[in-house]
Amino acid sequence: MRSLEMSGSYLLSDAAIDEALTRTSPGNYALGYLDGDAFRVFYVGRSDSDVKRRLHEWVGMPSPNETYASPAKAAWGVRRLGPLPVGAPALAPVGNADSRYTRFAFSYARSAEEAYAKEWRNYDAFGGGIGLDNEAQPVSAG
Repeated sequence: MRSLEMSGSYLLSDAAIDEALTRTSPGNYALGYLDGDAFRVFYVGRSDSDVKRRLHEWVGMPSPNETYASPAKAAWGVRRLGPLPVGAPALAPVGNADSRYTRFAFSYARSAEEAYAKEWRNYDAFGGGIGLDNEAQPVSAG
């Protein structure tokens, strides 16, 4: 079972970030969507100094890879073989869906090194470059 070891998921908004994160600290975060009651992770990251500030930078930003979308949205992007029933709405590809992340989870870290190590654990646990939108593997700041 994959585990983020984080608090959340919360709505990815400035107000929710300010309410959930109460201090300046290195830390880790995950971005994604709700699929029913389940938080689906599509991006993991970290901040070596201020995870709260880093999360604010993601509010309203599109995901870096529009290939992935909320599983709840993905059903509308599935190609259907054969004609659609009369009066059925046209289905759009997943890439045309709103690709902004809508939820986040986070955890504080005692140091930048601890945040880096946890980012690697989360990156591996959630599929790395195959299962996540992350464009590259985690890189040490030092």
